[in-house]
Amino acid sequence: MNIGENILLALASLKANKMRALLTMLGIIIGISSVIMITTLGNALQGSVTSTFENFGTNLIELYIAYKDDSTSRPVDKKDLISDEMIEIFKEQYGEKILSISTSSDVGKGKIKVGRSDVKLNISGTNEGFCESNAIEITNGRFISEKDIKGAKNVVVISDKAVSKLFPKGTDPIGKELKIKTDSGTLPMTVIGVYKSKVSQMMSAMMMSDSETTNAYIPISTAQRFMNSDSGYRYFDFKAAQGLDYKKFAEETASFMNERFYKDNAYFQIKSYCLEQQLDSFMQVLDVVKIVITIIAGISLLVGGIGVMNIMLVSVTERTREIGVRKALGATNGAIRMQFIVESIIICLVGGIIGILLGLLLGNIGALIIGSPAAPSISGIITAVTFSVAIGVFFGYYPANKAAKLDPIEALRYE
Repeated sequence: MNIGENILLALASLKANKMRALLTMLGIIIGISSVIMITTLGNALQGSVTSTFENFGTNLIELYIAYKDDSTSRPVDKKDLISDEMIEIFKEQYGEKILSISTSSDVGKGKIKVGRSDVKLNISGTNEGFCESNAIEITNGRFISEKDIKGAKNVVVISDKAVSKLFPKGTDPIGKELKIKTDSGTLPMTVIGVYKSKVSQMMSAMMMSDSETTNAYIPISTAQRFMNSDSGYRYFDFKAAQGLDYKKFAEETASFMNERFYKDNAYFQIKSYCLEQQLDSFMQVLDVVKIVITIIAGISLLVGGIGVMNIMLVSVTERTREIGVRKALGATNGAIRMQFIVESIIICLVGGIIGILLGLLLGNIGALIIGSPAAPSISGIITAVTFSVAIGVFFGYYPANKAAKLDPIEALRYE
């Protein structure tokens, strides 16, 4: 009996025992579908995160005030803050290595009443460099300027999402007056610019932010006046020039700030953090999660393989008389062994194909929910198919070998 005949015989056996075959394949289906689904979702997550970080730029670096000793609990005084003079000296020191510097001050949450609903905003005071450093795309009007900051003007830049809720379609929002209500009072503002919202659904969910809430930017001097806060910053961001080693440059700039301004400060120092580090950290965590879930899926495949072995042993018992007849007609041990190995491979292969299709379906549904469609891993599919065949051979060999070694006289006597 050749391979083709063995395959047809195996398919006929599956067709004759559909429910038993499906239950046998269940472990294989679950394991393979899990592997494919995880690789597809992993690709979608990586694509979404990478895209979001690229919008900001991996060359974005933050310098911030931190305690020199973790046991210290002294609050930050005005003299501990990063001043505008410090930032100017920093800018002069690094010149063309820095594309832009941004400072910001959190004002808090605000809302604008529109009919019976509210338009929710996160309000931040910013400087003119904030736009470039954070890759904000202005679609109408302009961003905060140095003149706005010097005059502490009541101007605001809002998102296109906020515009769509605040004004009738086709209305130019530039120059329109808004009254933003906050916990600290009401801010009368004039719209000078509109930016394009870019945060993905997945990143919005990860940051636990309300997808209906968008940012609004006002001059940092206006924010400080409104909040009665000191002039100075707990941190500032800057965008490094392309081609630098961002992690190394981040450490270098922090060392400069410490040596120049915080050497004699007993409590505080400057530390650095770059977006590239955050991206690398996230990818490492994601890789670990993928490996752990793949191992769990591998355990499911192992259980599925044991199920295949069990059902093949049952099949050998049920077909003992058939094996005896075939041996009496001249079938060799190798032919009998091959028949049952092929049947085991077919069970695992069919289960693997169903698992791949199910995994692709679930993976793509998950990717669409994340908001970042991703192609499945071709290498993952090939690995899944190869693994299915390997399971068939490995767990099918023992039952096949047992069938091959049956004594033909004893097999013919079997009832």
